[in-house]
Amino acid sequence: MTTATPSTRRRAALLRRHGTALACLTALATGAAAHAQEGGGDSPYRFGLLVDAGAPHGIGLSAVLKPVPWLRLQAGPTTNTLSLGLRGGLSILPLQTFIAPSINAEAGYYFGSDYNDVVDWLGAKPSRATSAIQDISYNYVAGSVGLEIGAASRFNFFLHLGLSYVRMGVKDATALIEDATDESDITARNLTVRATIPSVKVGFLFYFF
Repeated sequence: MTTATPSTRRRAALLRRHGTALACLTALATGAAAHAQEGGGDSPYRFGLLVDAGAPHGIGLSAVLKPVPWLRLQAGPTTNTLSLGLRGGLSILPLQTFIAPSINAEAGYYFGSDYNDVVDWLGAKPSRATSAIQDISYNYVAGSVGLEIGAASRFNFFLHLGLSYVRMGVKDATALIEDATDESDITARNLTVRATIPSVKVGFLFYFF
């Protein structure tokens, strides 16, 4: 029969006292090592496809590149059902959580198109001014804040609210001004209309790899 010495009893009491803490630290260290080995702390998803719709800039389809976890870049074609355009933008994702805020900026351009269909949709009667809206183009810059659901996941849904600065150009505004002033001997240069308007956008993106 072996009798425990005072030093042995002290070591056993110390192990019992701190056993739980040691087990927790070991589990945390193991989990951290596994996470670091799996992705080095970075999101494994970098390339994807984004689809969104909103007002006033219509529907868009963009390729997505995420060079670092907190930055997302996108670019692609858009349409407002009357014209085709191109856009590019970026999103800053300060938090790498499932639900996270975002700060977004975007710039785009819509090519010239016939906007007389808008007159028909509104039920208005054609006038001399309708000839002035046959070739309208516009560009815009938009800024917004958003809510991202699944920001660090492969599938991401988002809602963005903000403001858009729009610059619209009418190549021949003579008919438009003649109709507004009821004068027939007016000549005019190209007309530019600028406005800042609210914007909203909802969409989703899927990362392929």
